[in-house]
Amino acid sequence: MSASLKKDDNTPSLAEASSSISGSASGLRHRKNAASTTQNSGLKPPKNAHQTTSEPRSSAQEDKSDAAEEHQPSYLEALMGGMRPTEDSKVHGIAIATMDKYFRNSALLLVVTWLSLVVTVYLAAPKEDIVRLSGMEQRTAILGMSLIFVSLLIRFIQLLGVGAGKGGPHVSSAMSCCHNGFFRGLWETAAQNMSGILLGGFTVLIVAFCTDFLMAFFPTPVMLDPVLGTRVHVLRWCEWCPCTAFMTFMMEGADLYWPISASDTKPQQEQPNTEQGPPPDFLKKKFMHAATQGVAVSLGVLLPFCPGFKTWLFCITTAVSLYLTNFPRMLERRRQIPKKLRDGASVEEAERYNSAVTALRLRYACTAVWTFIVASFFVSSVFGPRFAREGSFLLDPAANMVVECLSDVLSKVLFLITLLDVHYAIFDPFSRSERRLEELRKLMSAVWESSSDPIAISVKSGPNGGLSTLLSPAFFGLGGGRGPLRRLSKEEIKNLFRKKSILFQLSQDAFPVIDVTKVTDDANNAEDRRVKPEHIVSFQYTEFASGFNTAQSLVFKGQEMLPDKRALAAVADCVVMAWHAKEREHVFTHNLLWAREDNNRQVLIHSEAKVSRLDENSLIVIIRDISERVKVFNAEKELICEATSRKKDAEANRFTRHEVKNGLLAAIGLYETLCEAQRFQLTKCHNESENSGSAGFDQAESGGDNNVVRCMNELGKSLHETLDAIMVEAMTRDLIHDLYRPQREWVDISAILRGRYDYVTYDFHSGNLTRFPLITKPCPLPTFYFDPILLRVLHRQVLSNACKFGQTGGTVLTEIIYHEDKKALQMKVINMPGHLHEKLVAMGSVAQEVVFAKGKQMHDQNVTDTDSKDWSKKTEASVLPGEGGWIIQKCAKAMKGQCSIQFEESRTVFTVSVPAKPHGSVNVKTVINCKSFRLPPETWGIGIDDSKIQQKLLTKFFEFAGIPSERIRVFGKNSEEIMGFVDFVVSFMGCHMGEHVLLIADENLDVVDEAARHKTISGSQLVESIRLLLLPEQERFLTSLIRSANDAASDVAIYKARAHGFLPKAPLKKENVLETLAHLWMTRYPLNKTGIDEDSASQSRGRLDSFSSLDSETSSLYEAVASTPVDILMAVNEMSALFANERVLEDWAMVKDKLHALKGDLLTLHDSSKAIAAVGVINSLHTFSSHEELIERWQVLREQVMALSSSCMAVQEI
Repeated sequence: MSASLKKDDNTPSLAEASSSISGSASGLRHRKNAASTTQNSGLKPPKNAHQTTSEPRSSAQEDKSDAAEEHQPSYLEALMGGMRPTEDSKVHGIAIATMDKYFRNSALLLVVTWLSLVVTVYLAAPKEDIVRLSGMEQRTAILGMSLIFVSLLIRFIQLLGVGAGKGGPHVSSAMSCCHNGFFRGLWETAAQNMSGILLGGFTVLIVAFCTDFLMAFFPTPVMLDPVLGTRVHVLRWCEWCPCTAFMTFMMEGADLYWPISASDTKPQQEQPNTEQGPPPDFLKKKFMHAATQGVAVSLGVLLPFCPGFKTWLFCITTAVSLYLTNFPRMLERRRQIPKKLRDGASVEEAERYNSAVTALRLRYACTAVWTFIVASFFVSSVFGPRFAREGSFLLDPAANMVVECLSDVLSKVLFLITLLDVHYAIFDPFSRSERRLEELRKLMSAVWESSSDPIAISVKSGPNGGLSTLLSPAFFGLGGGRGPLRRLSKEEIKNLFRKKSILFQLSQDAFPVIDVTKVTDDANNAEDRRVKPEHIVSFQYTEFASGFNTAQSLVFKGQEMLPDKRALAAVADCVVMAWHAKEREHVFTHNLLWAREDNNRQVLIHSEAKVSRLDENSLIVIIRDISERVKVFNAEKELICEATSRKKDAEANRFTRHEVKNGLLAAIGLYETLCEAQRFQLTKCHNESENSGSAGFDQAESGGDNNVVRCMNELGKSLHETLDAIMVEAMTRDLIHDLYRPQREWVDISAILRGRYDYVTYDFHSGNLTRFPLITKPCPLPTFYFDPILLRVLHRQVLSNACKFGQTGGTVLTEIIYHEDKKALQMKVINMPGHLHEKLVAMGSVAQEVVFAKGKQMHDQNVTDTDSKDWSKKTEASVLPGEGGWIIQKCAKAMKGQCSIQFEESRTVFTVSVPAKPHGSVNVKTVINCKSFRLPPETWGIGIDDSKIQQKLLTKFFEFAGIPSERIRVFGKNSEEIMGFVDFVVSFMGCHMGEHVLLIADENLDVVDEAARHKTISGSQLVESIRLLLLPEQERFLTSLIRSANDAASDVAIYKARAHGFLPKAPLKKENVLETLAHLWMTRYPLNKTGIDEDSASQSRGRLDSFSSLDSETSSLYEAVASTPVDILMAVNEMSALFANERVLEDWAMVKDKLHALKGDLLTLHDSSKAIAAVGVINSLHTFSSHEELIERWQVLREQVMALSSSCMAVQEI
């Protein structure tokens, strides 16, 4: 160091400062541990009370930083996040605490059980069999008791020594006190370091000691085995019975390993448990295995009491069988625990792995010792007396006692030794804390040396002294290099000084008397500088890990490389400002400004300082360079100003040019949101309007104004209610003429009747449970196979009649009961009596006939009555659609049920009974297991479509259906392929006899003949021709489907007459492809005619799985078969070329076909609900007769499609 540096006499030495900082860092680690414990207990750290920055920020970075600061802990806690356990570690800690609690309770249960068994044996054994042991048996018991006592004492003393070494204050403080205080300190130290598993181990040894003590000095029950004739010391078995169960439970409870992530023992797809926490049966298996071993030893207690050989043989066989379950259980746990820790594992993973290995070692030890005990039993009791030579030790009556005592001592001592390792590895909180603190030290050292932001730990040297500050190596990268480091980059300089921290001291002169009320968070003025270079009294290199001067200075060509004192003063000024912050967490901006010592060039760095106060005399400051953020902010500010100006001008021009033309589009666009929720029904309505030649609808971008949103909701609700009324009216006409065929599907009846099934809601559905309650028996109801629209209309009509006949504003109860024995569903609607109820009751059965008679109304006067007391009747009747009870009877008849109404004295009950079969019923003939359905393995996929987009979609559709790419043929690229399609399919079927063919054809195929004339060929007619040309044995293997956007009932009937089924042109997700094909395929090939065996299904399933990794540009976001925005834009460009010339009306046939293809592509977008308005514009084009109107309408359509494509592309980029 330079000799010219001053050293104040009152300033502590650098070694003392290093010790202070090192101690502060150590205290920081302990405080962090406490903070982590506090956080785990559910307490939250205090939030930053004050945070203002005058330095500008970019909008994007400001949003990110605000969100991060709102949801993240303090910066100090984030810096020391390695100490904080993750969710997996928390679950593991909870499991340890839970098992520890179980061990403590089980230890008490062990003592109680042992005492109970001892008392029971003394009472049950004959008095002549209760004898005092003598000779070798007594000496063996005394020896075993002594060995167990010595082992217990040694382990207990070891536990006290470890506890005192960990900082337990009780032993040392009690040495100067009386004996009571000394023993109280011992007891507190033992209790502090005694975990549940260690308490259980000591309890096992105490029980074994007491057993040997009773056998050595008191009369003990000794019985003769009725089969073997050997002496059985019953107290030994009374000890083994609870101890074995408890030792097994401790062995199982110590094994707290379970797979929690893909990095564990198995791949992600094979793991049984990928969520946080153990499997549901994790603890159950432990209890079951412990109980199994307890029962096995309990059968040994019963051996001397067995009345005969068969009973004895049953007990011994069962006991051995139960014991042998240890081995498969051990192998199971061995397979679940990985053989080695994976590379790059975290600290928590290493902790869990080491705990699992230790627990597995305990299992090995227990299993080995218990196997030795079982083998010793058979040697000493079963085979020894029978096969031993005369004079052998095995023929001695005391042989059993010796072998049992030896086995007992061996098992207990080895178990306790291994249990201590388990205690320190898993259940000892002090050992776990020490390991985490060591990892924290390594983590902090790594963060300190590799952090890109300078970190400063500052400690006050005394009440009148200055500051001792330790600065991280990132300081050397501030402002770039100088001197020999001039040509090095910041990162190269940081790597060069990676282990070179700076310890410097500031004199008291750096802390002038400042009015704290005038201190702001913005310290960017030159006059605010408080630290001058002369205030730095000394500095030196050091290392963070040691805190002492162990790092040597860098020397370049004989010249020592010292830090720039001016830069150090600029950083010290920031540290001094941090000391004036009173909050625990504080953030302020500061400009680091200094002039280089070598060339006097000024350096300015915009910085942000985050202060975390450790205590009254120490804090941490992280100084972040935000110069780039300031530059980005200024650039963004200029860009936003310019973009805002351009946007205002563009909006003004756009409003002037398009206010008349886009007026209608803006009005219709109010219900865009509801169109998205009801894409299917709106598409169906659009198709019906297209067939009737009505005009379509357009779409415009909806604004974000609240008034616009309110208008959208009101207009959308009105339109959808009108649409629903039209659908109900159409269905009613079919019901009147008995032509309606229910469209059944699996439905949740409660959801439908409560109005949650779709967008249609009414006052009595949308949450008015007080007026219109609904109860079900059973609750919840299973799903049933019903027509949802028909069921909803039926219930609506019943409620309408209940409001008409019942009390005004009264409660109308709907009760749905499923009778499983009758396979019938009964719906009862109960209402309170109205003001004409007495007359209805007097009419009897005539009233029921009038209710269900067509064209008759019993309460016409209620509807037209203008009296104030009946105004709600008129309101309800006008809101609830319905023509009377006869329409309800028609609905019930369509559902193959019946209905009735009963006018009782206190209520009116309307009952509807229909046959119902719940989901999963074997009587439902239409149940198809779509999840297990697979196409036959040798199926070919043949498709035809004139649109390039749809050709790609057909290919993906076949692939998602499980057909390999080499067995897919898609045609329609030119007129030759379309015209020769019939001949190709007929020839292909002849060459591939016996192989299934799935054929999908588009309905409208555009062809340009040799004379350049445009015409459309029906795909269903091509399929019909193919079926007529094929032989019956060939046509049996063909499944033909027609794919079209026109799904009207009449069109679908034509498609089904010409082909085998209809496939709507709509986006299909990958997981729904086979589900869609399943119904069509099963209709074509019933279950008893499919001929698909299990092997074929498995082969097809494996082939389908191979397509799961296909990179599909059309399904990368939702894995759906749908058009892409790029394809739509290409189609629009082609259409723009057609509209560019002035022969649109002359070439209208070709233009119409192109528009039809564009409509089909729009309907297969991922979000086709947004395209409904554009489809409506396409349908309305045929109503215009002039070229100018068509061009204008095309421009509107083009803008809508371009905006829709841009929106879809933006979603895909996100």
